[in-house]
Formats: sequence, C-alpha cells, structure tokens
Amino acid sequence: TLLGVWIKPIVDSGLTRVTEVIVDDRIFDREFVHPAWPVDQLAARYCAEVAGLNFHMNVLHFYPKPRQGQSPVIGGSVPDPPWIRISNMATSRNGGRDESNIWIARTGDTNDLTFRGNVRFAYKAPVAITLHNEPEFFARLLADRLGRKGVSVSKARAATTDELFTDAKPLGPVITTPISTVITRANTDSENLYAEALLKRIGAAMTGEPGSWVNGAAILRHILHERLDDPALSSNVVVTDGSGLASSNRVAASTMTAWLNSFHNDEKLAQVFVDSLAVGGKSGTLDNRFKTADLRGAVVQAKSGYINGVSCLTGFVTAADGRRRSFSILMNSVKEVSQAKKVQEQIVTAIAQDLAEVPVQLGSD
Repeated sequence: TLLGVWIKPIVDSGLTRVTEVIVDDRIFDREFVHPAWPVDQLAARYCAEVAGLNFHMNVLHFYPKPRQGQSPVIGGSVPDPPWIRISNMATSRNGGRDESNIWIARTGDTNDLTFRGNVRFAYKAPVAITLHNEPEFFARLLADRLGRKGVSVSKARAATTDELFTDAKPLGPVITTPISTVITRANTDSENLYAEALLKRIGAAMTGEPGSWVNGAAILRHILHERLDDPALSSNVVVTDGSGLASSNRVAASTMTAWLNSFHNDEKLAQVFVDSLAVGGKSGTLDNRFKTADLRGAVVQAKSGYINGVSCLTGFVTAADGRRRSFSILMNSVKEVSQAKKVQEQIVTAIAQDLAEVPVQLGSD
C-alpha cells in the first residue's frame, strides 16, 4: 500500500521507462550495524540494520506451513522480493515430541537466507529475518513493483556520495509522521529501530553531516548536560547507541529519574513524552504487567528494557489526583528475568501505595 502511494503517480504520469531508481539515504551514514551489538543476534528483528531509508522495520516476514513428509512450505514473504535466494533446510515432522521451532539464517552481508528447524503447525505470527542494506533493497523492490505496473526500470541503486539532484521534481505526495507517533512506537512497543533512527537523526540535524551513532551520541550527551544542569548526574553517562542494545551503555538510576522529572516539568513536552510510554496492564510491553497489582487507583507509565543479564523498568506512577512520582529500576547480573520483573512490580506497587497514603497538601505540586 505504501509503495503504491508513489507508484500510482508515476504510472499516471505516463512514464513507461525509467533509466534508474535511486534511493537517497544520505541523511545517515552507512554504518548499518553498530559494532557493539551482539553478533550472534543480528538476524533478530530487534537488531535490524539502521539506514537513512528504513522500510517495513527492515525485516522480512515469513509464515511457514508444514508439508507432510517434505520440507515445509515457506511461501512468499512480506514484502516479497522475488530475487532473494532461499535455501530450505527445515523439516515438517509432527511426532509427539516435535515442535514448531523454525529459524532463519542470513549469510553475512547478503540477503541469502537459509531456513532451519521444524514446522509442525502453520505459523500465524510472522517469522522475521533482518535485511542487509535496506536502501539498496528498497531501490530494487520499488523497481520490481514499477515493473509489475508496466514501467520498466533499467537499474536500481543507492545514491553515491557526491551525487546531486538539483532538477528533481516531485511526482508523489510527501508523507510526514508526527514525532509523537514515532516516540510512542519507540517507547510503548520498544522498537529499537525507531530509537536508533532518532539518535542518528538528532546527529544529522545538529551537525549538518550524515547522522551517525558517534555524532548522535555526542549531541545527546550535550542535551543531557544542558537539560539536567548537574554534572554529577550527566558526566558519567556513556551513550553507545539509541536503543540500549549495546552492553557498553552506562547510566545511573538517579540520572534516569532526573531526566524523567525534566519532562514532567516541561509544559511543552510533558504530555507528549508521558503519553508515549506503555501503560501498565493496558498497552505495549506492559500489556501483561501490573494487571493484578494493588496500585490504589494509580497509573503506571513506563519503558521496559532487557539485554542479556540486565532488566530495567523506568517511568512514572501517577495517582488519581494527578500527583506523580518518577522511578528507575536498573537491575544487573540478572539470571531469571521473570523474577526480576516480579521485584520491579513489587517496588512500583509500593511506590503507588505510598503515594496514596501521603496526604495532599494545599499549595503543593
């Protein structure tokens, strides 16, 4: 549908042949994968590559189905690129101990895929695999879809470093997304790609250079220093990436709560920021948390986080009368994530109950 928004005006213009489809992704650099990310997890959707043009979360979705006595049916993907090479090494066993545990491997810096594991039942939820070099992939995908509509394309590629497009004329609509929508997807649904793209976009906006993890992190540290105005809180922060996937990120709980407080006290940004967070028992990554907690009428809005050995929860507890407390629980050396979450929920519940017991003072915030 999104591709069609651009393809239709091209077809309607009467064009039947395009020399080149060129994707200009140079708002960011082309370091698609952060060197500090876990190499063994780069095929997982939360490790999707980060580019100046991102499409469909930079992943392919497959819905395999079993085929008795044969390899499973892989079927088409979403989106469906007909040129990708797929090797199907998976099975369709349905014995008593067999499970549906299919997984996909991607070969190095290519989009060649190998399916392994077993498919006992048809998958209703997608099996995802990250794509390499989304700008080049998208250029080829757009060219393929144009071809299906009768517009032949000779070549598809990403823009070169010094290429200029001074005579360009728009054929289709310009689509913009409110920042509130972007940060809600990043915070409520914990979409790493959105957080990484935001960090690089900050770097591009403030430096005039292609956004990178280096310049984005530098700008974020500067903003942190200015916003908190307390070197004791900001000087020891280490920003490696935007999502926290890299284990080298460093931040204290006191810094996190001060950061939250700065937004609570910001008349312009408070509502947008607080509303971007997942709501306990209702939405996003907190959908199944705090459902039975005795919060005394309070609402929990927070961002969860997890990497190997680390489990975190940071956000706000807001009482029915509007009084609010910020909290940040950063847990290292975690062996059982379920137990860590249980402790987090006990702490937050205690905050909510204590807030309910504190009498409202006239003239206080």
